[in-house]
Amino acid sequence: MPTSSSFMRPLRPWQRLQWRLTLACVGATLGLALLLVAVLLALAGNYLLRSQGMAVDVASEALGKAGSLAPALAARPPDVDAMERILFRELGQGEAPPPAPQENALEVEIRLGGPGAGTVGVLDAKGAPLMAVDFSGAGVSRSEGFSPTAEESVLISRALSGVTTPESLALRGDNGGLVAAVPVKDEQGHVLGAVVARMKPPMRPRDFAGSVLGFILALGGPLVLLGTAVGLVVGALSARRLLAGLRPLTSAADAWARGELDMVASVPPGDELAVLADRLNQMAGQLRAVVGLRQELAAREERDRLARDLHDTVKQHLFAAAMQLGAAKAHLQRQPERAEACLAEASELVGTSQRELVSLLQELRPRALGGPWPEPLRQQVESWSARTGIAADVRLDAAPLPPSTAEALLRILQEALANVARHSGASRVRVCLEGAGPGRHTLVVEDDGRGLPAERQGGMGLDIMRERAEALPDGRFRLASGETLPGLRVETTFATSTSTNGPNAHTEPRVRS
Repeated sequence: MPTSSSFMRPLRPWQRLQWRLTLACVGATLGLALLLVAVLLALAGNYLLRSQGMAVDVASEALGKAGSLAPALAARPPDVDAMERILFRELGQGEAPPPAPQENALEVEIRLGGPGAGTVGVLDAKGAPLMAVDFSGAGVSRSEGFSPTAEESVLISRALSGVTTPESLALRGDNGGLVAAVPVKDEQGHVLGAVVARMKPPMRPRDFAGSVLGFILALGGPLVLLGTAVGLVVGALSARRLLAGLRPLTSAADAWARGELDMVASVPPGDELAVLADRLNQMAGQLRAVVGLRQELAAREERDRLARDLHDTVKQHLFAAAMQLGAAKAHLQRQPERAEACLAEASELVGTSQRELVSLLQELRPRALGGPWPEPLRQQVESWSARTGIAADVRLDAAPLPPSTAEALLRILQEALANVARHSGASRVRVCLEGAGPGRHTLVVEDDGRGLPAERQGGMGLDIMRERAEALPDGRFRLASGETLPGLRVETTFATSTSTNGPNAHTEPRVRS
């Protein structure tokens, strides 16, 4: 019988459970990594292109730096030159222009000025513009003037009223630009003026798409390699643990299939495989107990049948032979002729007993099925006919049958022929195996003897034949008067396919003789 390991040999490597689990882990890891990158890029795109949070960050940064303008605004008149120097220092890090940023960079420096482009204006406490500077990636320069828009005027009013909440001091325009207006206060908390930062959109959608593409091209390869390596390691370890639990189960299943029911599947405890192994071991133990019980019952039935057969045939014949020998001894002196007749009768009884014992020995060691079907049946009938001297007509259908069905039919035939030889007094037997309709066959053993006496209707031999017949697929057993010969007809009908529906449309474990 092929084992599970032999079934696995022709499989391609990627069809094995180990590689399928490993590839699943690799796919899951890569999928998770790509999903994480997609989420991060979506969040970055929303922050750079649409989110109000970026404007709030600008306002928060401006609040932290606006205090440096307080001395210049507190002067009377306000020191515009000092304010300009402070803005140049804060926005451009000195009067020299800052280094140009890399194109398509995803990160935008969020502080006043950053690498974006825009204008920063300073207003006094009444909202009148004092000065303004323009800034961009190329540097910082003095602006010609600063005129607040309607949206900026709302923010400026809040800033001049002393509001310091960043969310109330910033907004994002419809074009994606950022505006923040923050108050400038002295040490006592008095509002001296306001600073307004007006920034163009930090990045256009087209630029963001290019940045994403560059990011993917730069990091896609390392990301795939890293995800593949992690997935391979995790998948290999997981598959190794699973296969370590499956190997004992497959080995035990192979042993059970060979009939070695003492085999125990040993799986380390801790998971569902251990529970499955425990259940399978319990099932094997129960099956072992059932098989042992059936074997014990079969042996007991066989012993009882042999005891009955020995009592009904050999014992009776030997008892009669002993009686004839006693009579011969009594008549030996006075009636030698009568004594000789008694001895001849005793010799015949002993010969009959010998033939009965040979028949019983043949049943104890039945001939194994050999040759093409149905030759074993023909050989059994011919051997029985030669041994008993009873003529036999044989007609057998050569339709192929499962080995279990063929063996059961051979045992039924042996028992039926034994009953004919012992009890019928027949001189002729007809054995026929033929079709009985679509998917069905019938085995008939018919003799020309005296039939079945009423006191033997429930004999053990008949019970054994009935059990064997009913264990066949949709099996039926029937005793009737002969149709061709005037004696007893033993008929066994069965299905040649287990798909036939019926009360016995299944194969029971057969009773061994």
